[in-house]
Amino acid sequence: MGVVVPGCLIVGVAVVVAVAVAVIVARGFVVMAVIVARHGGPLSLRAGVGPRRAAGGAGATSSVRPRYTRPVSPEPPPPYDERDAIAARVVQNATGEAGPWTLEVYPTLRCNLSCQFCDTTDRHRPAQRELDAERWGRIVDEAADLGVRRIMVLGGGEPLLAAGTREILRRSRARGLTGFLTTNGTRLERFVPLLAEIGWDEVHVSIDGAAPETHDRLRGQVGAFRQSVRGLCALRQGAPGTRRGIHTVVTRENVGELADIVRLAASLGCARVDFDHLIAYRPEQHRVALGVADRAALPQRVEEVLEVAGRLGVETTAAALLDLRGAAAPPASGAPGLGGAPCLKAWHHLVVQADGRVSPCCVLAGEGAPVESVGTTWRADPFLLRVRSTMLAHAPLPRCRECSQNILVHERAIRDRLPAGTAS
Repeated sequence: MGVVVPGCLIVGVAVVVAVAVAVIVARGFVVMAVIVARHGGPLSLRAGVGPRRAAGGAGATSSVRPRYTRPVSPEPPPPYDERDAIAARVVQNATGEAGPWTLEVYPTLRCNLSCQFCDTTDRHRPAQRELDAERWGRIVDEAADLGVRRIMVLGGGEPLLAAGTREILRRSRARGLTGFLTTNGTRLERFVPLLAEIGWDEVHVSIDGAAPETHDRLRGQVGAFRQSVRGLCALRQGAPGTRRGIHTVVTRENVGELADIVRLAASLGCARVDFDHLIAYRPEQHRVALGVADRAALPQRVEEVLEVAGRLGVETTAAALLDLRGAAAPPASGAPGLGGAPCLKAWHHLVVQADGRVSPCCVLAGEGAPVESVGTTWRADPFLLRVRSTMLAHAPLPRCRECSQNILVHERAIRDRLPAGTAS
């Protein structure tokens, strides 16, 4: 099937052509440099060593080639892996007092779309009384004072609808937090100047079909695809330093378009596509959940996605689709206590809902009490303490089986980085 080509790709094509010309010119300079070097030109030769004159006559040269000095580069440092730092924070929280590494906030549960597969917006529950901008600002400050390093602005609703979101974004960057935002993209274009001004780090846009009609049908609004793609194009042009990604919930409506979603992502300059399985509770969710035939064909579709993503240089979580959500509780390892805990979120991650209630993750969102100070909540919230206790006992809560494989893969990687013998 064809992939919609956004208008902003005209700029992208021009950039590709310019890069190609630059590469050709650069290669020409390299060839010329080699020729000059071989004929005694002014490249870096060892002192006193040049094309030697032969003893037998003027103008003749020996067959001995000049020896060039090559600067010895030191070994590059190993690449930074945030999971190492998170593992260290887990140990700090288990043995003393430290804060979470990540603060995840849901500024609102209100949404301007009506997605068939969504169960978290206010359309399915009484409207929440949202925290105001001033309170969100204090929460960000308290979190930063406690040592939080990253903020994730997400939502059961659309975060760019909330009055407090601009304050969250500004305050987070002012306090030096790494910023991650997920949005449906329909209002993204009007936020691009702010994101560029504050140097926001990463934005993911929810796109659930490579074909506009697929996305619009799942999102419950004609024209939603066009708005989301326009938002990504505006972000690419107006805030080129902000990393872009796409998030897709896999359903029977779009399972045949997964590889094309990766192609769309590449055309929009997106570095990553996160795929996630649907957890179905309501009748409308069950109607779009994968059927038996869809699940049977999934390995072949995942293989195609991985091939396309590898060829286009797009990161993806497609491999995790082979494990279905809800099939089993998060597994523990053979190590005792913390070193074998099925999930470590409660030692490094704090979620604050639109009404202030807390949890250690999105799956358990809203289970805790309203946030007091972030420090007091992190140390003493009864629900957080309960989750830590169940994880230390390797007996996760029943709802933990609904967790995304993307999260569980991340948690296992952190657990693998704990020091040997971590058991407290």
